[in-house]
Amino acid sequence: STITTNSDSHSIFINGQEVGQGSVSGIKIPKNECITVQVQGSGYILEVKKFCRKKGMPKMQKTEFIALARDESFDATFSTDLANNDIIVNPRGSNLDEVWVNAVRLVVENFDALEVNDNDVNYLRTSWVVDTFDEFTIRTRLIARVSNENPLEIRFKIVSERARGQVSPRDDEQYRSWQRIMRKYQGLIDEIQSRL
Repeated sequence: STITTNSDSHSIFINGQEVGQGSVSGIKIPKNECITVQVQGSGYILEVKKFCRKKGMPKMQKTEFIALARDESFDATFSTDLANNDIIVNPRGSNLDEVWVNAVRLVVENFDALEVNDNDVNYLRTSWVVDTFDEFTIRTRLIARVSNENPLEIRFKIVSERARGQVSPRDDEQYRSWQRIMRKYQGLIDEIQSRL
């Protein structure tokens, strides 16, 4: 039997072992046994299928076509090493209060709600912003803090996390750190660096 997919770059695994990309032929299932086929590709939703040579179990056709659907959460984001890492800014002004007010203003323009805004220690954290897709939920927040007063230094961090399925932003254990950020925040990083 042969397995083909809808892209030459999709990886095909049988029982956890990678056997090829795009298309694999000559697959034989021993009598009374089953195989687990997994097809995955960057930016696509993973597919797992089970085929057997047993009575009453799903049989494998001569050619099995496994088409992966696009992962919408992948298309709505961009890859960046600034995700979940500090962006260090050395503001042009030296007046801490003034610079901090500008930083807060910049954050509020992009995030509706602040969860913590402590002007005494110059620390703020936004509430989670949730974007839901068919297969995944992405939550994003921004943290800003003054890390040095002389010379003045502010650290911003865009926290981006993804969970499988439709998940509440409060279900922390479901989320995993993700090296991609929602496209709507693409300009924010440049703004942080240019406006302060």
